[in-house]
Amino acid sequence: MPPFVRELPVDAPDYETGAEQLHTLVTDLMPDRSDEDRFRFALALGSQLDLMLEANVIYAGLCLLEVEGRPSGSTIMVSQIGHESDDDEELLRTTQQALERTHPDDDYQRVELPCGPALSRIGATGFIISAQWSPTGQEVAVQQSQIQVYIPLPGAREMLIFALDSPSSEDWDLHSELFAEILKTIDWGTDQEVEDYRAMRQSAAPTTAEPAESVKQALYWHSSRLMDAVALRGSMGGGQVTSVTCAECWAKGLRSACSARHGWYIGSVLNGDLAHALPRIVASFASRGWQTANESAGERVRGWAGDEASEQSAGYAFTASVDTRAGTFTAEVTAPCTRAAVAADSLFG
Repeated sequence: MPPFVRELPVDAPDYETGAEQLHTLVTDLMPDRSDEDRFRFALALGSQLDLMLEANVIYAGLCLLEVEGRPSGSTIMVSQIGHESDDDEELLRTTQQALERTHPDDDYQRVELPCGPALSRIGATGFIISAQWSPTGQEVAVQQSQIQVYIPLPGAREMLIFALDSPSSEDWDLHSELFAEILKTIDWGTDQEVEDYRAMRQSAAPTTAEPAESVKQALYWHSSRLMDAVALRGSMGGGQVTSVTCAECWAKGLRSACSARHGWYIGSVLNGDLAHALPRIVASFASRGWQTANESAGERVRGWAGDEASEQSAGYAFTASVDTRAGTFTAEVTAPCTRAAVAADSLFG
């Protein structure tokens, strides 16, 4: 990070060390303010550290500038989260779909950073400064511009989320340009490793064929069984069938599509109905010879056709999840890999 971005002690080993580092930071940032002002500012910053840790924040910094004689500021945070995808492109696609349901008015863009592919979201957020911390002694609503950039870590089921927030609307262009320059410096390793990664991505970008109509119809049929089992009322969305590369082929270095996936969701669902959605799916599909597994603290179910399932379902799988806060049920049904019948020692995978 540039030297004018001052780091917050999110990785302090204990509260005493964190308090000392905050005191040093605030004293340096506010040399001409009273001890009471510095103490209140340090307390306000310290109250956010626990929330940052809960959000898997691994870095947080303050960017405090002076522009044409006025103070201007922004915050930069980096979070590290896990995921279950072996395909970066698929991960970014599903991440965008999830964000669009929560932030439908924001601007989304797929970008190619020097370190690899990423997804950006540009929007606005807000927070309330309580009367305790407000200089006026009254609650103050603060609006902020925000950029979030989602970057998959290569070779790992983890993703970094870089976030820029600024209430300084008149200087937004400056802060966003600085943020863009920071993103350009992200490096996973040595220069040679970066070049190897770029070369791999360029050579592994095959054209994606449209799934055959028979494949689509089979996916629709399995999705219909899933809809019947979940028995929810709401607004339907999604419905696209896309070509994908299965996890096994991806692990072998194969990048051309070998499967297809049907993704859809039901929105505006009552929370009481959502609570019964996944148990109904498990019971219905278990009776048909499918295997299931609960994930994400019971908010997600993964299913796959077992040996006792019907022959027409062999190789099919699905994931289903509920978001009670958003009132949404989301499902993805995946067709079997078309390479599965190829001999293991085949030169073609």
